[in-house]
Amino acid sequence: MLRRHGFAAPAAALANLHALTPTPRDAELLGPVFPRLLAELAAAPDPDMALNNLERYVEVVDRTVFFGTLAAHPGAVGLLARLFGSSQFLADALRRRPNLLAWLLEPLTMRQWLADDLETDLARTLAPFAARDARMNALRRFKYRQLLRIASRDLLGDADLTVTTEELARLADVCLGEAWRLADATLRAQYGAPRDGDGAETAVAVIGMGKLGGNELNYSSDIDLMFVYGADGETEGGAEGRLANGDYFARLVREIVALLESVTEEGYAFRVDLRLRPEGRMGPVVLSLEGYRTYYAERAELWERQALLKARACAGDERVGARFMELARSVVYRSGLDASIVGSVRGMKQEIDRHQEDKAGENVKLGRGGIREIEFLVQALQLLYGGDDSWLRERTTLKALFRLTERGYLAPGLGHALSEAYVHLRTVEHRLQILHEFQTHTLPDAPDELGRLARRVGVAGSAAQAAREFQRRHRAITLTVHRAFTEFFAERPAPRIRVRVPSLLALQATGFRDPERARHNLRLILEGPPGLARRRLAESRSRRSSEPDGALPGGRRPPGGVDRAAGERSRGAQRARAAVRRRRSPHAVAHHAARAAGGARRSAHVGPSQARLRFPRNSGQGVRLRAHGQ
Repeated sequence: MLRRHGFAAPAAALANLHALTPTPRDAELLGPVFPRLLAELAAAPDPDMALNNLERYVEVVDRTVFFGTLAAHPGAVGLLARLFGSSQFLADALRRRPNLLAWLLEPLTMRQWLADDLETDLARTLAPFAARDARMNALRRFKYRQLLRIASRDLLGDADLTVTTEELARLADVCLGEAWRLADATLRAQYGAPRDGDGAETAVAVIGMGKLGGNELNYSSDIDLMFVYGADGETEGGAEGRLANGDYFARLVREIVALLESVTEEGYAFRVDLRLRPEGRMGPVVLSLEGYRTYYAERAELWERQALLKARACAGDERVGARFMELARSVVYRSGLDASIVGSVRGMKQEIDRHQEDKAGENVKLGRGGIREIEFLVQALQLLYGGDDSWLRERTTLKALFRLTERGYLAPGLGHALSEAYVHLRTVEHRLQILHEFQTHTLPDAPDELGRLARRVGVAGSAAQAAREFQRRHRAITLTVHRAFTEFFAERPAPRIRVRVPSLLALQATGFRDPERARHNLRLILEGPPGLARRRLAESRSRRSSEPDGALPGGRRPPGGVDRAAGERSRGAQRARAAVRRRRSPHAVAHHAARAAGGARRSAHVGPSQARLRFPRNSGQGVRLRAHGQ
């Protein structure tokens, strides 16, 4: 019977069931809920693991109270079956803290918590303790308590991917804030407050990067951080003397990292990765605002601009954090189209692929059609067009996909498909990591393990059936992602399209005083070297001539979908001729001519002319151009 219920090891399952009720009284108490309990255990992603963890949990609690809770609370059985059958590390965490079950069953617990809620709970947890080690342990108890709440809502389907990852990031923010306050208080007592050259107090800000910065953290993510302080100077002095601000804040950073990473009897809080800082492992752990400004102006590479897309001030001094974010925006988002971006991002992914060649197993993060391909496609579009379209400046990948689709940079069908693929891939990543809290992204090779993963993801059926269905869905999703990624980053020359320049009579009728010169300038824009068109466009932005002949060239190229270059050039030329026929302003003639030239020339470097990445006709492009003052 137990095998029919999905238990792979029925003899062990039977032994566990007997161990649940060692006395007749225990059997009597469990009897009313036993059929429902068995059904929920059978429906768990891994029935054997769920039952084994339930038996281990019962060993450390009062059976009478526990069986009474199962009978009285309708959600208790389902919650425990799902938790115990999905995550060994969460089952172990609940076994170490068995009283948390009652907390999890409270209605006010199982809801979305905001930052204020978390900070209040943390303050209450820390209040009884003053010593550093005691507060570190209390911080870890808080972290695992909240992790149980977040994961339970996720596994029960009460929170979607966006809410779950936001709450995980929020939890990290609150823990970071406490580590910063504790470390700063310790160092101020030793060296006094840090002050700048004018004597004003200065401080440090903690910048979240990667998935933490994007509010899309994993269950087992390292937290990528950078640290920035306001200005150089010296501390005012304390029990251990004075320090230069750079030395003071370097000690502060090391203390913050130790508070988070140190393993105590309560575990650890978070693993910290500082490699995204300037110079990576070889660079200082903290820089001043001016130090960051100089570095990004003189030495930053494109991958560092790309990393700053996710930057977010998540703890520390708010004023310093705000000033850093202003700097980051100026570094990341630049007006105009940088044709080198796509090639550079393509090169980054090719380097990742080379590193993955010799590694076994399918990697849902870095492999073909994986999470990184969606992220790189989104980030390339943001780098290309975010300078001129501020609506695209969004840290979270799913929200960025929505905005890119809404604006027309991705066709609706493709934007929707990539969003669904991202949810699937991140869910798989979570279900891989939630099992043992390992930072893994590789699908299991063994069919039974793959089947259990599929059931954790939510695929119905036996383990074997779930594995087959999961493979079918997963292959289709990764194929869609990889095809979109490949088409976006493919290297293709733009087709050469011959464009007819308006006649002298037509230009004269439009209002040009020197139609021959105007026709010559139009020919240069349409047929000359790409650099000339860009230079003339730049000149036209700095001077808007009231004379028709001075209006060539005019306007600037609007943001557009990836590589609609050939069509853009043709449409631009047609609009220029149409403007002449309608005797429109020479500024309009020049504007459409410049678009015809600039769009096609840049396209040879930007990527393919693919219909799925073009603007749809009803994308609202004209409204957007007016909003940009064009």
